[in-house]
Amino acid sequence: MFEYIKGILEAQTEDRVVIDNNGMGLSIVVSLNTLSDLPALHEKIKLLLHPVYREDDITLYGFSTDEERTLFRTLIAISGVGPKAAMGLLSQFTGKDLIHHVVKGDAKAISRAPGIGKKTAERVILELKDQFKDVVLDEGDDGSVLGGAAASLRAEDNVYNEAVNGLLGLGYSYQEAAQMVEKVMTPGMPLETILQKALMSANTLV
Repeated sequence: MFEYIKGILEAQTEDRVVIDNNGMGLSIVVSLNTLSDLPALHEKIKLLLHPVYREDDITLYGFSTDEERTLFRTLIAISGVGPKAAMGLLSQFTGKDLIHHVVKGDAKAISRAPGIGKKTAERVILELKDQFKDVVLDEGDDGSVLGGAAASLRAEDNVYNEAVNGLLGLGYSYQEAAQMVEKVMTPGMPLETILQKALMSANTLV
């Protein structure tokens, strides 16, 4: 559900776009990096999506690359980093630059992003530094993160999807499964642990 969208780019602002998909206009939050990749207005566009559910509201976040979406999902799994803060980081830095600051432990640089204070920047470094400590960053022609960093991020993305699918198989709705996984998942957490924590969390609410 909400894996990607194809349509016509009808409008854009500094932090979102409107895409016409078969006569339905969808408002999608995007980063400055994705904005820079957009075609001209009224041209065809494809964005990868990540939905965030809040009671009676669904916010769609859009990404021009798989690397950016995966990094977004990695960031929002960190305690204290919500979708808005994650998009602030992705607007302030390219994926390569953000991972570089994490590896270098540069909290001052990371805290330049809107909505990111010193303590949150330090938490981002603490959660992600070990994950990327052996990464050699290269940059492709399109500016995307390649090599070890991308492989590590895609691994997190795959675990997220497997965890959601596992909960779907147990009878939970997609919305319930996604919320359960996002609540407990942290970078590097094994699939089995994610499922156990998600189910324990659900049981405490019964």
